[in-house]
Amino acid sequence: MRTERTSPRAHLVIDDFFTPAALPAIFGEIASLDRHLARGLVREIGHDGQSVFFESPRRRNQAVWIHDPSKTLRLFREQLWSPAMLPWFEGAREPLFQIIPGCWSPNLQVSRYMSGDHYDFHEDEGAGVNLTAIVFLAEAPEKVRGGDIVLAYGGAQTKIRFRHNRLVIFPSKTLHRVTRVRVDSTDPRHARISLQSWLTFGKPPETKKTKIRAQPAEADRPTFLLTEEPIIGAAQGLLRGPDSRPQTPEELYWGAFYLSRILTQNLRWLLAEGGLTLGAVEIRRVESEVGGEDLEVYGRARDHDGASVRVGFTLRESVPPAAAVRLFVERGRGRTTQTARCVLPSGAEPSETLALLRGLLQRAAKTSSPR
Repeated sequence: MRTERTSPRAHLVIDDFFTPAALPAIFGEIASLDRHLARGLVREIGHDGQSVFFESPRRRNQAVWIHDPSKTLRLFREQLWSPAMLPWFEGAREPLFQIIPGCWSPNLQVSRYMSGDHYDFHEDEGAGVNLTAIVFLAEAPEKVRGGDIVLAYGGAQTKIRFRHNRLVIFPSKTLHRVTRVRVDSTDPRHARISLQSWLTFGKPPETKKTKIRAQPAEADRPTFLLTEEPIIGAAQGLLRGPDSRPQTPEELYWGAFYLSRILTQNLRWLLAEGGLTLGAVEIRRVESEVGGEDLEVYGRARDHDGASVRVGFTLRESVPPAAAVRLFVERGRGRTTQTARCVLPSGAEPSETLALLRGLLQRAAKTSSPR
C-alpha cells in the first residue's frame, strides 16, 4: 500500500517496502552489527553554531551508521529508486516528493529499540538534507508494541503506527518522535529496528564499482572539544571574581556549555571507552594550589581491580587556557588516597586523551598504598 498524506504536513507511507527475498539478508547484516551499536546521541547547537552530539535522556536507543558496500544500503537504494517506485514519486501532489528521483542515499543509520526505548521530539538536519526516509523493521513483529512515529507541525500532530516493513518519508525539518517501545523479549534479535536515511538532493559521486572503498560501521561519538582554547577561556571567566572584566552573553553561554555539557559528556565517554562505568557526575569548587579557586568536574567508578576511583577534570582559573584543563584519577580514600594527574595538551585528540586516562589509572594503582 502506498499513501500520500497531507496532515499535519505532507508525508508518504509505503507498506511492504522491501521484497520478502531481501529481508533475510537485511536481518543477517543487522545481527552482525551488534558489537558496533552504541547509545544514540542527540544533536545540539554548539561552539560557533556548529552541531555537537551528546548523550541525552531525550533519546534512548542504540544506533550505528552503515556505508558502502553494505548489502542493506544497496537493497534500500535499489528498492527506493526502482522502476516501480519512481513514477509514483514523480506524480506526488507535494512538489518536495517529486525530487526523490533526483536524490540519493549516502548511508543508513540502523537504530535498535528495546523495551523502554524512545526518541523525543527532534528535527533532522545535515548538509543538503531535504527528506527523511525511515523503514520500520522487526524480525518478530508480534513481540513489538509502541515505536510509532509522531509528526508535529503547526500545532497539530499525527501518529504513524509501527508496522513491520513500513517506509515513511517526510520533510526532514518536521518535528517528530518515536513513542516508547515495549518488546516482549530480552533477545536483541526481537528489537524494533529503524533504517533511517537522509535523502540528499543530487547524484552520488562517480565511482567505479570495482573501486568502492569499504567504510566500516560506525557509531556516533560525543563531540570532543576538551582542549578548544576559546571555550576554555570562556569557562575560566566563570571562575573569576567580581573584579574581572565583564563577559559577553556569548562567553557566558559557551563557558556554561563547556562545564555542563562538554566536560561531563566527554568524561562519561572516556570512562566508557576505558571499560569503566561512571556514576553521577558532580561539579565543585576546590582551593587552588596557587591561590584562589579551581573547579572540578568528576564522578566515581570502580577500576579494573575493583577499587574505588574518583575521576575527573580540573579547570584552573589562573593559568593560560592551553594549560588550564587537567585530567586526574584519585584512588582509595582517607590515608590511602593517591592521586595521579596530567595537563591535557592543547589539541589533544580522543585517542590521546584516552591513553592518558589509562596511564593515570595505572599510576594510581601502582602508587596506592598505606602511608
